[in-house]
Amino acid sequence: ALISLRDQFDAPRTLAFPTTNITVLTIADKTGSDQIAGWVTPIKKRFPARLDIEGIADVSAVPWVLRGLVRKKFQKAQSHPVMLDWSGDMVNAFAPSVNKANVFVIGADGRILKRMAGPADESSLRELNAVIEAALNEIKPGVAAK
Repeated sequence: ALISLRDQFDAPRTLAFPTTNITVLTIADKTGSDQIAGWVTPIKKRFPARLDIEGIADVSAVPWVLRGLVRKKFQKAQSHPVMLDWSGDMVNAFAPSVNKANVFVIGADGRILKRMAGPADESSLRELNAVIEAALNEIKPGVAAK
């Protein structure tokens, strides 16, 4: 599996599987983007160096003439790279919920292990942490596969 898009700084970003790590991919449109931090902040704190956290913004609704402006807004608002999907093709492949944050836990092999949508709450974060924990345990170096 391969995801390749440009970020808000117009740099190419590619996610290729298989990989050596677990990836948490967030996908959101403008409305859902407000919910992303509620998911990402706690997992960054809990798994500081053990996850690849990537984001795709669904900007397919943005008219062509406003793209430069939207890219600049992203540059100001987000210092970490966010992939911008202007066509919607990459986003649509994940069939995300509209107007919600969408969170996908992707295994090292590229399989989607868990998908969640909406604002994060205590129970959904517990569930997400458990899935990430289990996936990380499967790829510990030096441990033979069962």
